[in-house]
Amino acid sequence: MEKHQKEVSSQALKFSVINYIGAAIGIVSTLFIYPNDKEFLGIMRYIFDGSQILMAFFVFGTSQSLVNYFPRFKDSAEKRNIFFSTTVGIVLINSILFSIIFLLLANSLSSVLPDFHAFDYIGYSIIVGFAFAMMDVSKRQASNYQKIAIPTVLERFSIKLFFPVIFLLLLGGVITVETGKIIYTICFVILFIIALLYVKKVANIQFNFKYKKVFDRPFRKEYLKYSIFAFFSILGSLLAFKIDGIMVPNLIEGASAMTANGTYSIGVVLAATLAIPAIGLYTIYSPIITEYIAKDDIASLGKKYKEVSMLLFALGGFLLCCIFLGVDDLFSILPTRENLIDTIPIILILSFNVVIDMSTGFNSHILLYSKYYRFNMFAIAILVVLNVSLNVYFIKYLNWGIEGAAYATLISMTLYNSVKLIFIYSKYKIQPFTKKHFLLLLAFIGSVSLLHNIPTTNSVILNIILKVGSCMLFNGFVIYKLRMIPMLNDWISKKIGAK
Repeated sequence: MEKHQKEVSSQALKFSVINYIGAAIGIVSTLFIYPNDKEFLGIMRYIFDGSQILMAFFVFGTSQSLVNYFPRFKDSAEKRNIFFSTTVGIVLINSILFSIIFLLLANSLSSVLPDFHAFDYIGYSIIVGFAFAMMDVSKRQASNYQKIAIPTVLERFSIKLFFPVIFLLLLGGVITVETGKIIYTICFVILFIIALLYVKKVANIQFNFKYKKVFDRPFRKEYLKYSIFAFFSILGSLLAFKIDGIMVPNLIEGASAMTANGTYSIGVVLAATLAIPAIGLYTIYSPIITEYIAKDDIASLGKKYKEVSMLLFALGGFLLCCIFLGVDDLFSILPTRENLIDTIPIILILSFNVVIDMSTGFNSHILLYSKYYRFNMFAIAILVVLNVSLNVYFIKYLNWGIEGAAYATLISMTLYNSVKLIFIYSKYKIQPFTKKHFLLLLAFIGSVSLLHNIPTTNSVILNIILKVGSCMLFNGFVIYKLRMIPMLNDWISKKIGAK
């Protein structure tokens, strides 16, 4: 058990380091490179968000099934190989079938709705979506062996490297927009091939497609049922979280639609950096959650639920306070400030949304890997309808523009998480919050309210140091005293003891 815990901790550390390096590159790119051509950024985000939605159809819940049913076959090398090989085969068949369907649909609708842009980049989105589907399956299999560092490099870090390079080549006049889209697509194909080769090595996979040895009639029925529900949950989740990238350019009229999408994308990228710890923890703990639920060890599940929530709320809230106090001053001294000012409201609204989502812990994963997984689909369906409706209302009828899209996400996500929390408590009598959450929330609100209203100096840099520095010191001390992050307390204690 101790060896397993060390492996989880090691992978968590590697995951965090990789993601924060990637985030640093992403932040630099978002602040200094992407604002120089928001229209191209908007097009790339359009392709990316479209590919994510298509990926759900290509995977069709099989990657979640790969994690959910892995414990059943982990003691047999042959069955593990057959299970993974069949999953890859299903993804390939799904990708071909759904690609044909979407291409035919795009061809039919383009003539009927010439002003609707959803299918403008369908070809690129299909290829990138297939690459993401294969990377997702590879990552899930790697997570079964607590090996997520390399898949993370491929899925997140590598993308943050090659996209700025493409952008710089475009800005330098070396390539055209069309060439940039082609290079972008090819890079994803290369990444999925590397991911598949990696997981083959890590899991010692020998491809074996004799599926009948594993997929007997009872299991086929069970597997299909679970995969379908997982598909609708993931599809709904992607629609809910990615639909704004599709709706913004279609609801905002005029030639500035893609530019607006690019502006919104900058806010999304910067706000998403807060969620880096959550992504790693959720990926690592998915098999552990599955094991707790399978053993009906709800006490351990509830304890881990609170621990993860405390950790993520502390980290997310700490960073949000710093962003709120320093983002205006920081942007004012950047060379791209004129193109960044209008992203500030988006950053703040979406960052607040991310912190709320992080503080609720892994509630989606509890539902997804439990016998109540159907409810997750129901909750996601409500989220999709609510998010789409609010986007249309705020953007189209109230003319709130991209701020409307951000508020739509915040409201719909808050209600979505509230519904899940209530349902999980009603079934398992566990919830993620403690008194420490409330005390830390008071500290966050108090420190931001006080520091936001202190007199400013004539030096922007000094203002940042005074406000953000004071915020970090105060909230860091509160987090330490409340033991919101036990690992931090243990590390400090060892350092003090060593002296």
